[in-house]
Amino acid sequence: MNDPGYWARRPERQPGQERRSGSPHYTLNPSLRARVKAGDRSKSVPWFMASLMLALLALTGPGGATRIGPDGKIRTICFGDIIDQTGGYNSFVIIRDDPSIETTFVPTRPDYLGGMESALRNMRVYMPRTYDALVDSFDMILSSDADRSVFTATWIGWITDSVRDDGLGILWLGSIAHDSFVSWEDTTVTEILPCRQVVTSLGEFWIHNRFLKVKISRPEEPLMKALPWEKSPPLGNLNLQSPKPGSEVWARVDERDHPLISFRSVEDGAALNFASKFPGGVSRWASDWDFFPQAMMYLVYRVAEKELPDDPYLFRSAITGFLEFNEYNSLLLSLISWVEQFGGSSAALSEGMEELQVARMDAYAHYLEGDMQSTIDALQEARGEQISIREEAMRAKDRAMLWIYVIEWLVLMATLMVSGFAVWTLMVRRRLYREVGASRLSRR
Repeated sequence: MNDPGYWARRPERQPGQERRSGSPHYTLNPSLRARVKAGDRSKSVPWFMASLMLALLALTGPGGATRIGPDGKIRTICFGDIIDQTGGYNSFVIIRDDPSIETTFVPTRPDYLGGMESALRNMRVYMPRTYDALVDSFDMILSSDADRSVFTATWIGWITDSVRDDGLGILWLGSIAHDSFVSWEDTTVTEILPCRQVVTSLGEFWIHNRFLKVKISRPEEPLMKALPWEKSPPLGNLNLQSPKPGSEVWARVDERDHPLISFRSVEDGAALNFASKFPGGVSRWASDWDFFPQAMMYLVYRVAEKELPDDPYLFRSAITGFLEFNEYNSLLLSLISWVEQFGGSSAALSEGMEELQVARMDAYAHYLEGDMQSTIDALQEARGEQISIREEAMRAKDRAMLWIYVIEWLVLMATLMVSGFAVWTLMVRRRLYREVGASRLSRR
């Protein structure tokens, strides 16, 4: 299972074969967008049309981004402590809430999963079986304190080569070395990272429980300009790292100016280190900093070379709008299912749900283009349609319940009539019959 030969090895690049250079970007069909905006939904839009629109979204987005998939999403495979820590929003897993980030979570911390067997099982299930599958299926690799011991030498080589030779990005959160697992320091992965591990004279890898405030080192960097990093709460810990030659340190902490966010271009790829650990290091960010979700998403954007939103408040409103849209849709689907179970008509409701997918695709197209205000407007329009569908579903529910009440009333009345007739026959009509006297035989 851990034998590198168990998995298909990376084929050698053929002469003349080009390296991965990114995905093309186009624009959504204008006539289709105009029809959606004009509210032309007189006919039901079938589900396959919604799928077609999703395919058209692959033609959306500004040029220049190099680590975005053909459908406009940043396809990210995530290793390490991939769990919903302290209610979910105290972890980087919030990146899954971003519609433009497609996440494949691979929990690989045996101490979090109950043993090595579970971690290895996750790697067998989710790790691509070939090198080509890795570079074709993903645009970014994310590690958060991933346990090196669950990775074969072949997989470690794949990660390195995919970044260096085929243009993937790698986002390294937390530690390079850790007390709980074998250090990554002597692997090829750390050759492409912007920092190396620092160990104190006491053998410690971390600074804990200190006033670790963020200090901007490169104010001109777009990631540093996108959010008020210096106004964030103090971090709870920091992995001690030192930058390598050719790396850029964008943010530091502590009076010794230890790197927090560092970046390095690696031939065709890119690597970024965020040196605080999840969830403990960023617990105050999660609870007290309004921009924590954006910070985690923007880290992914920056490594993918996706343009960062201009207004973080509009960005947050757009993300919240998508979350509320999905939650409301789940409620509607449950309500429609309830109507169907009670024999109500759901044809019009199903047509409305199909039309909602068109509205969602329109909002999604605006989002991928970076137009947050249009995204919010489209989601608000879709919310109006959701409310209309809910009201129609409630009317369908009332109609279904009316017939249930009528049937129950008829059954009850029929039962009362049958019972009344039986009582009348036995108690009232018995006076029409004479009493039978005793026979002679019974007198003996």
